[in-house]
Amino acid sequence: MESKYDSPVLLVIDDEDAIRGSVAAYFEDCGVTVVQACDGRDGIDKIKAIRPDLVITDLRMPIVDGLAVVDAVCRMDDNLPVVVLSGTGVLDDVIQALRRGAWDYLSKPVKDLIALELVVNRCLERARLVRDNRNYQQNLEMLVASRTVELRKLSTAVEQSANSVIITDANGIIEYVNPKFTAVSGFTPEDALGKTPRILKSGRQPDSYYTEMWGAIKSGKEWQGEFCNRTKDDRQYWELCSIAPIKDESGTITHFVGIKENISEHKRYEEQLYYQANFDGLTGLPNRHYFQQHLALQLELINRDDQFLTLMVLDIDNLKFVNDTFGHEFGDQLLKEIAQRLEKTCGVNSFISRFVGDEFIIIPPLMTAADDSVLFADKIHKAMNEAFVIKGTEIISTASIGVVLYPEDGKCMESLLKNAEAAMYQAKKDCKNAVCFYTRELNFQLEQRFAMETKLRKALEREEFSLNYQPQINLQDGRVLGMEALLRWTPGGEATISPAQFIPLLEETGLIVEVGEWVLWQACQQAVEWRKAGLPPMRMSVNISALQFMRSDLDETVRRVLDTTGYDPRLLCLELTESMIMIDSQRTMEKLAALTNIGVTLSLDDFGTGYSSLEYLGRLPIQELKIDQSFVRRMLTTRNDAAVVNTIIAMAHGLEMELVAEGVETEEQLSYLVKRGCSIIQGYYFSRPLAADAFALFCRARN
Repeated sequence: MESKYDSPVLLVIDDEDAIRGSVAAYFEDCGVTVVQACDGRDGIDKIKAIRPDLVITDLRMPIVDGLAVVDAVCRMDDNLPVVVLSGTGVLDDVIQALRRGAWDYLSKPVKDLIALELVVNRCLERARLVRDNRNYQQNLEMLVASRTVELRKLSTAVEQSANSVIITDANGIIEYVNPKFTAVSGFTPEDALGKTPRILKSGRQPDSYYTEMWGAIKSGKEWQGEFCNRTKDDRQYWELCSIAPIKDESGTITHFVGIKENISEHKRYEEQLYYQANFDGLTGLPNRHYFQQHLALQLELINRDDQFLTLMVLDIDNLKFVNDTFGHEFGDQLLKEIAQRLEKTCGVNSFISRFVGDEFIIIPPLMTAADDSVLFADKIHKAMNEAFVIKGTEIISTASIGVVLYPEDGKCMESLLKNAEAAMYQAKKDCKNAVCFYTRELNFQLEQRFAMETKLRKALEREEFSLNYQPQINLQDGRVLGMEALLRWTPGGEATISPAQFIPLLEETGLIVEVGEWVLWQACQQAVEWRKAGLPPMRMSVNISALQFMRSDLDETVRRVLDTTGYDPRLLCLELTESMIMIDSQRTMEKLAALTNIGVTLSLDDFGTGYSSLEYLGRLPIQELKIDQSFVRRMLTTRNDAAVVNTIIAMAHGLEMELVAEGVETEEQLSYLVKRGCSIIQGYYFSRPLAADAFALFCRARN
């Protein structure tokens, strides 16, 4: 950092020791001398005593606040930079500080001290420029007045100056420009002389900006500011400009001199920082920070009497599965396509933000009827159900959407976001690919969900999980052929929780990977213990989640469990869901082949609920199909479900696969399946899931 001193001197004024200390430590590491003051009064005294190069002050402080510090600095030295740190979150406080003379500001807490360093460097450089320009202008006035040989020296200095210099008469007609002016703007002296500086005007700044500038210099004051100008070939560039009036012996203004520094690179860097701070680098949409600013402004401007503000949280249902299957580059491209579709569907007057990860937030234009938000949400939902084509692959990426209305569903930003998230989670819980509007009951459910998630994270450590085993009966001899291991959770001191409640949470949080490995190990170990106790060899079926399947080391995990427990791999059946593997990808085939090479059996669970390609199914190393219990439950009363069951049985026979029907509860269901050649049955008709000891008794009695 350059300064009028050997090393810049910074004064940090803040009543919070931690903030003062962190700022001081950072800048002292940069070689800056830092003086600290604990309140405004102490700070003003130190300014008078040491005259620092720059002051960093908090706004809200006891005794003497930051505004009083700004006022005191302006009275002592109008070229002493003051940077305010505002932790109030009130924009008016910052605006008032800037109007009273502060040079710049940052919000507290300052999360990135590099940003503060940039502000400090910019202010110190600006102060140096102002100081140099004032000296420069004083020399010009002296030299012009004296008409001495020094004028020739000044002329040489101006001609060779690294800054653009422009001199006009009292009416703004250009009389002189130096070579740097031509180098920067492209306008030669012949182009500029006799014209006004309006030849540089780009149109980026309002007329009021120029009116303020002319008002200041015509009143005899120096003016400093930034211009966005244009070159002769119509390229825009930024300049830091200092303009001062030149007066004759009688005090009459005869000329104006402007000294300008090209700050285009600095501006581009500032714009880059602004973009990075406010926009998502992948999709180009506003980020979370920008969204919060936008929503806060909308809540201030809305007319509550006849306007509704709608906020929608949209979560991509299957992005993780897409990333795991096709790779993150594919997933990133999908996010870009989703962002573009949302912009096209919602229109230019809607605000769309990539909030975090796979969540987007949409704020449609203000509405006059609550029903309009229903139609708008439905339009987005339909658009998201249309297929995307990524790198030649067609993919359906559905979304769950939570919707809230202001002010009915929340009075502030925090409550609106919380309730919209609750509605979105409910949409996921219902069936995904749905739109859900907030109700107070949802908030209660969300709180319950978070409480359950907290307990789940400790459940494995506290040994709260257990396994039940549901027998699978071979109808040819009536004996127990095998069993399916089913996870159960009983939190300490509470009743057993339904798997339908906690297993989706395990999958959402990623805990299913660790818990799934525990289930695999526990089931194989139990099967070995039964064999040692004299039970015949029986097949153990274990469910594998999508997250487990997509991990690259699933085959290694299975092999390690089998080696550790000594369980025969031919007796282990891994149940995979249809949606998990019905993607014709090289990676899926490699995983299935690796598992098959171990010697385990692969079963397709819940078959019939997805969108299987029969041609692809025939190429998979699957040895067993399981008819989903939803079809079994309705096959005697619904013709379509009966047709599905008949088709699955025929497919299994045609592909020479084993067939298991689950969820069989009545004699009529059993009879229907037996007549059609389904020989392995699982369901309440024979037995509910049993604890290990009860299962052993059941097997001995049955076999």
